[in-house]
Amino acid sequence: MMFVEGRAKNGIRNIVSGTANKLVLVLLPFFVRTIMVSSLGKEYLGLNSLFTSILNVLNLTELGFGSALVYSMYKPISDNDKTQICALLKLYKNIYRYIGCVLLIIGLILMPMIPQLINGEYPSGVNIYILYLIYLINTSISYFVFAHKKALLIAYQRNDIISNINTVLSSILYVLQIGILLTVKSYYIYVVVFPIFTIVENIYTAVVCSRKFPGIICKGNISEEDKTSIKNHVKGIALQKICSATRNSFDSIVISIYMGLTTIAIYNNYFYILSAVHSILSQIPNAIRASVGNSIASESLAKNYRDFSMMNFIYMWLNGFCSICLFCLYQPFMKLWMGESLSFPMFTVTLFCIYFYELGMADIISLYKDGAGLWWYGRYRVLIEAIANLILNFLLGRIWGVNGILIATIITLLFIGLGYGGYIVFHYYFKESSYLHYIFLQLKYFLITVLAIAIVYSVCYLIPIQGTLGLVLKGTACVGLGNAVLWIMLSRLKEYINAKRFVCGITGDLKEKFLCSLKYKGVDV
Repeated sequence: MMFVEGRAKNGIRNIVSGTANKLVLVLLPFFVRTIMVSSLGKEYLGLNSLFTSILNVLNLTELGFGSALVYSMYKPISDNDKTQICALLKLYKNIYRYIGCVLLIIGLILMPMIPQLINGEYPSGVNIYILYLIYLINTSISYFVFAHKKALLIAYQRNDIISNINTVLSSILYVLQIGILLTVKSYYIYVVVFPIFTIVENIYTAVVCSRKFPGIICKGNISEEDKTSIKNHVKGIALQKICSATRNSFDSIVISIYMGLTTIAIYNNYFYILSAVHSILSQIPNAIRASVGNSIASESLAKNYRDFSMMNFIYMWLNGFCSICLFCLYQPFMKLWMGESLSFPMFTVTLFCIYFYELGMADIISLYKDGAGLWWYGRYRVLIEAIANLILNFLLGRIWGVNGILIATIITLLFIGLGYGGYIVFHYYFKESSYLHYIFLQLKYFLITVLAIAIVYSVCYLIPIQGTLGLVLKGTACVGLGNAVLWIMLSRLKEYINAKRFVCGITGDLKEKFLCSLKYKGVDV
């Protein structure tokens, strides 16, 4: 019981700190992007997006070792087997040094190809090779400087420590970059501070981790059986990471090849909003990932399925609400932020919203797939999705441009990612539970969301006021009316009862702890 309470406590703590971290990583880069367009130009924003996408693809050299080793730590942590934990940590440290070297070498080999990835002209007065090299150093150096310490904190369900450190240092970084863009207006200086802060963050995280877990150091060796198990997990995760890269980073690269830096800048402004909202939403599964992994290792299958159904219901409610807000506020916000000339038509916005909803649909099922260690079983699924998405990107992107690339991603994510991916979890873990019931339930959630969007958008359309005030009024309608419509329709489902009981329990515990803290401080309540 105490361990279950510990999982809940860590989950809540990770959600709070992770959400605060994501808010900083959403709001401050928003100002950075805005100032970069006004002070340097939209081409620089496109160049920044291109380099980031290229380095995300190069990060595939990590091959999922981090996730596999963190997963391997769940059981020894549960058993308090520090000898095994130390051995795994040593392995993680050595592997990441090799990965850093490989990434750096491949990145240098690809450097001469950079101009061929840009359609049209790039900003004059800059050396794209030097800029690319700085981005490459920033990515590779993180593998050399105490990367294994972060894995230990994640395995012990202390993501909040990582989030809090990143929140503080990222705030300083972005404020400094804003100052550079407003005063010096040098893209070189703007970029060179990235690797400096990466080193500082990794060192500080390592110091905090060593103080938190002084008895855990890199020593010892794991058995051949454990090595085989980790290799199998890595193979499955590696394919999954390749799939993710073709879905996200390759999209930007294909846009750059076909349409140039201006279009990639507009695309990434929209994708920035989409990923920002999704990153905040996904703090819920990310914060409880280690807890779910531990629950799968120690609790019954029936209990884990009940937890899965309850969390999926809550998450689909939140995912539906966010989709309502995106559909109704996306275009007014983008026109207010970047202007009419840097906006896509409403059909493209609709595709972005469908893309967002599908990402949310995959989060909870992916959470249990990772917790159960089913990466290897899904190796063919992610490989098929990656190849199909890459081929469709080039084919549909050439025909329909940005819309074609979004449609390619939506098709492969829906039929291969969600369809086949969900089947794997039910076939190899939940087994006796009905996969078809899960599919019909997800379809029901989607149709309810579509109906809610139609109602709320109709009301927002009737609001004649434009600008900031109009955005606020439409946002108020999304929050109030959107949740009201979702509640009316979702409260009729049987999953609502368990979800309500869980949420009331969490809020009750938080309220009780808050009142106790006030009484402890002498406040009369």
